[in-house]
Amino acid sequence: MSVFAKLQAVDRRIIFLLIAAAVVIPLLAPLGLPIRITDEVRSVFDSIDALPPGSVVLVANDYDPASEPELYPMTLALVRHCFKKDLKVVTMTLWPGGPGLITRAFEVTSVEYGKVEGEDYVNLGFKTGGVSVIVTMGQDLKTAFPQDQRGTKTSEIPALEGINSLKDMDYAVNIAAGVPGLEQWITYGSDQYGFKLGGGCTGVMAADFYPFLNSGQLDGLLGGLKGAAEYEKLIENPAKATAGMDAQSITHVVIVIFVILGNIAYFTTRKTGKA
Repeated sequence: MSVFAKLQAVDRRIIFLLIAAAVVIPLLAPLGLPIRITDEVRSVFDSIDALPPGSVVLVANDYDPASEPELYPMTLALVRHCFKKDLKVVTMTLWPGGPGLITRAFEVTSVEYGKVEGEDYVNLGFKTGGVSVIVTMGQDLKTAFPQDQRGTKTSEIPALEGINSLKDMDYAVNIAAGVPGLEQWITYGSDQYGFKLGGGCTGVMAADFYPFLNSGQLDGLLGGLKGAAEYEKLIENPAKATAGMDAQSITHVVIVIFVILGNIAYFTTRKTGKA
């Protein structure tokens, strides 16, 4: 039996094992493959990086565990950047599946940077209502959220002193997996109340928001796992997204190699068979 005939007869379990290895190994031991920084990701980074210490950044996380692999690393990277710059962070979600992810993200990052809830960051938790919540926040933040996720009155939280509405935010980022999400924050938030807005979304959604980038309604965009990995590179803190991109890249290479070898084997053995 020729080499090409053996390739066609290879046990599929071997292929599955190689794909599994291509995924797991880079996740456990990231390779640090090159990552090209795109203008839309750098724009978000530059806007946050230019803020003076003590500025307030809203990080609205509108996603749930189904989109965690792509969007949770964005939240970590953005919050790490804010804490590194000594900025105050206000976070909330319009998705009922989001509070647990937000709480976990801030538990991780607050320990890393020695930040205290209520003084350095505020977790407002979940609020039902979608667009109406955004509109109310634009008019009176403390009416939209009378208390934070711990039950503390927002009027008594030091980090919210002087923050009465969305207009008082120095910058905002919405990380979203659907509706309500980024388009609603643009239409009913930044367009109405004039604050600067960056965005993050799943990879499959990213193309929908380039018209908003081109019109200037969106300051920048982190698209999918790649966008999160780019941001990790900018803050010089490679983490989950960087490892995920390594795994994705190696897996794609392995798949392409098998496709090429499979086609070569098929056409070679077919030609031999005809002869």
